[in-house]
Amino acid sequence: MEEIINYIKQDFNGRVSIKQKRPDIYQLLLPIYHEDGDMIDLFITQIDDNKYALCDYGLTLQRLSYSYDIDTENKESILQKIISENSLSEQEGNICLETKYDTLFTDIMHITQAYAKIGSMRYFKREIIENLFFEMLDEYIFSDLKDFSPKKKVMPIPERDDIEADYSFQPNGKPVYLFGVKDVAKARLATLSYQAYLLGNIKYHGWVVTENFEALPRKDKLRLTNVCDKQFTSLDEFKMNARPFLEKER
Repeated sequence: MEEIINYIKQDFNGRVSIKQKRPDIYQLLLPIYHEDGDMIDLFITQIDDNKYALCDYGLTLQRLSYSYDIDTENKESILQKIISENSLSEQEGNICLETKYDTLFTDIMHITQAYAKIGSMRYFKREIIENLFFEMLDEYIFSDLKDFSPKKKVMPIPERDDIEADYSFQPNGKPVYLFGVKDVAKARLATLSYQAYLLGNIKYHGWVVTENFEALPRKDKLRLTNVCDKQFTSLDEFKMNARPFLEKER
C-alpha cells in the first residue's frame, strides 16, 4: 500500500492528506467537497497485487440520511441508476469503484463526482422522481407480465386517440385495459376514458394503478372507483397482485 499512497500524493501534487484508518484501509483527505462545503469521504484499500478499491464505507448515504430519506421505490431506483450509470458497485451502503495505477487519478475524480451527485439527491426535482413511476411500470409489465400479451398506448375506440389506454392485456377474449395514475389530471383522464368505453359498448375490464392513491382528492377517488373494475393503490401493490388477477381472468 505504501507505493500506491506515494503515487496518490504525487498525482495530487501533495494536496492530499492520507490517514490509515484500519490495516490496509486509508482515508484520502482531498480538497473535493459536497455542495454544502463538507469534504467528500473517500478511502482506498487493496484488492490484489494490481487492483485497488475506492470506497466510502457507507458515509455518503449516511450523510444524505440526515436530511433526505431513501424511503420510496422511486428514490431507490434513482440511487441505483446513479450507481449503475457511473459503473460503481454498492453493497450494504458501501459504494465502491475498482481502480489501478494508470486510471487512479481519473477514477478518484469520477467517484467523488458521483458521491457529490448522490449527496445532492434531495435537490432533485419532484418531476424526475415522479416520471420514474411510468418507467418502472413499463419495465415491470414488459418483463414480468409479457405472457399476457401486453400492448402499450392502445386505442379501444380507433378514432379517439385522446382517450387511449396506457396498456392492454389479453388473458382471454376480453381485454384488460390499464391506466397508470400519478396525479389528478391522469386520474380524470382515466375516468373520462372508461366512461367513453362504456358508452361505446366495449367489452373490457378496466384497471388503474396509482402512484399514491391517498394523495388524490376524495371526489377523484370516488369517480375512479365507480368506473374501473380494479384499483391498485401503489406500484408495489400492482407488482404483488397483477399476475394473480390476470390469472383469474383466464
